[in-house]
Amino acid sequence: MAMFTGLNTMIRGLYVNQTALNTTGHNITNADTEGYSRQQVNVITTVSEHKSSAYGVVSVGTGAEINAVVRCRDIFADVQYRDESATMSYYEALATNYDKMEVIFNEADGQGLQSKILSFYKSWVDLSTEASNASNRVNTIEQGKNLADAINTMTQQVQEQIDYNYYYLQNNVNEINDLLESITKSNKLVVAFEATGATANDIRDKRDLDVDKLATYIPVKIHEDEYGNYQITSGGTTLVNGVDRLHLECARGMESKYFGEDFGVTDFSVIIKESDVAFLPTNGTLKANLDTVDHCKTYLDSLANLAGFLLTTFNDQHKQGYDITGDRDKTKALTEWVEKPKVGSKEKYYEENYFVYVNKGDNKGDYALATDTLTGEVYYKYVGKDDDGNYKGNFKIESVDKSELSSAGGTYDYATDTVQVPNTINFFGEDGATYEYSYNEDWGAHTVTVTHSNGTREVLSGAGIINALMINERLNGNEGYMYVAAATAYDDSHDYSEVSSVDGIKLMGDDEYYSRRIDWGERTGDGNNAVYISELFNMSRDTILTAGRANAHIVNKYGGTRYSGGDYATINSIGGQSINSFYNSTATQLAIDAASVDTRIGQQDSIMTQVQNWRDATAGVDWNEELTNMLKYQKAFVACSRCLNAMDECLDRLANSTGAIGR
Repeated sequence: MAMFTGLNTMIRGLYVNQTALNTTGHNITNADTEGYSRQQVNVITTVSEHKSSAYGVVSVGTGAEINAVVRCRDIFADVQYRDESATMSYYEALATNYDKMEVIFNEADGQGLQSKILSFYKSWVDLSTEASNASNRVNTIEQGKNLADAINTMTQQVQEQIDYNYYYLQNNVNEINDLLESITKSNKLVVAFEATGATANDIRDKRDLDVDKLATYIPVKIHEDEYGNYQITSGGTTLVNGVDRLHLECARGMESKYFGEDFGVTDFSVIIKESDVAFLPTNGTLKANLDTVDHCKTYLDSLANLAGFLLTTFNDQHKQGYDITGDRDKTKALTEWVEKPKVGSKEKYYEENYFVYVNKGDNKGDYALATDTLTGEVYYKYVGKDDDGNYKGNFKIESVDKSELSSAGGTYDYATDTVQVPNTINFFGEDGATYEYSYNEDWGAHTVTVTHSNGTREVLSGAGIINALMINERLNGNEGYMYVAAATAYDDSHDYSEVSSVDGIKLMGDDEYYSRRIDWGERTGDGNNAVYISELFNMSRDTILTAGRANAHIVNKYGGTRYSGGDYATINSIGGQSINSFYNSTATQLAIDAASVDTRIGQQDSIMTQVQNWRDATAGVDWNEELTNMLKYQKAFVACSRCLNAMDECLDRLANSTGAIGR
């Protein structure tokens, strides 16, 4: 055994404990450093020396040395932390969007759209009691403006929120790319540093911190190869493979209408730049960015459906009433008919079904439905002319009786399709235009087809419907209040189901209710049509039909034979509900969704706290533990130093004093 072995043993002890003290100091100084993992010194026993003894060879220890300075990490805690972190970030981003949406709808303090709907409803109630009061009529118009303006303003705010979400999406994509680049650089440094056998603890901490941040944007799966490289996969796509990486980018923006429904915004999607393939995150902030856009569009759809109801059903009900301007367009119906030869001619100018009208006499332009005997000048509406040459249009024929008409091959029926009173205007929308609701199955969207006064047609959806919602320009004039149709055009005072009269109009419905169309001169000046309009705010289709009211006619317009197989609930843009019920359900759904997300955040926060504590138990720096280690390593260092001194004194005595006797 070498004479200086003991000295070397103590020197190793000094080095080990000094390194351990340095590591403890490194831990203490980085206790608050983001992403730092506690480090510890792994100490191993050095190879023993062998020495002969009386009983054979014995092993004598030579001390200790450092095997490695390693990070304290729990890989299972890291995996769970990143999975839960993605979920937490997803719900936090949703909550932020819902908070903004609740501010837009602003129902908490009574200043939202609900208050505008209620004010508009009350204006019709007031008008129903004092239909001739000009101030009531003006108030109705003003409240209608407020409602239309509120819907348009909210739409713009929702569109801005969608734009903000896309802005955040772009920023998040840029941040993801920066993190992927940083991870790739760290991979290079780790491999280069550890090629010598060292451990790149601090570089690994930085890389893991980048992965933690990346996991808040997208879900990640990590695999480490034998060289220390990270391979990062998300949604089945390998984003980082050692020193190689992919790039994400937002695809070129497209107007939403190119994807089907028109939301009046520019839509973006996330793609992988190298392959131009869509990247679809399944969790994290990036998915929340895309989902919040869909959520905003859902509420934009609700506003569009409400606007569509006002443009179609509400307008149709308004046009069933009389205003106070007088029926100035009595001859309008005459100008819309085209003269053709009488029924008795050899040419056949009619096909299957048409409606027959008769002039009632001196009151020109006032037509009723023909029944048993046709008198006066007769008009009928021709069904159509197709590609085979069948005629289409309106034809005028001479007076005939029912038998002659039947023998000519024609048929007639009640005019369930004819509900508009001449000279009654749209309350909302373009003057002279007609609006018709439909459902586009290809888009999965509610649409409104507008036929403009010049005959051109346009199919509107989403924001396009809302943009068309405005007060009729004729209502904005000095005498605009005169065009509000408060009086009904139907006699609702009797059941006409057994009446056979040229004035009887059959309203198709479950209860087979009948009403009589009255002349403008017959109106009593009441506000019954205002009552019927107000019922659209609070009464469902079933209630209206059960009540047997004249506005069942407008309800059945959407449920009659004109829409084959249709019913009010499926072809009405608000699903057969009343206006109040529809909007209340929309606002309530928003509140429920927001509260649900807040609840999920609370639950997820508890999980994150548990996982973080589990993680910190291994990787976190504990001050008490480090101070204890400091004292332990200090004492060990001092002990090694004292032992080294003792050995040094022994050697000094041996070298300088042995054999000095007798000199």
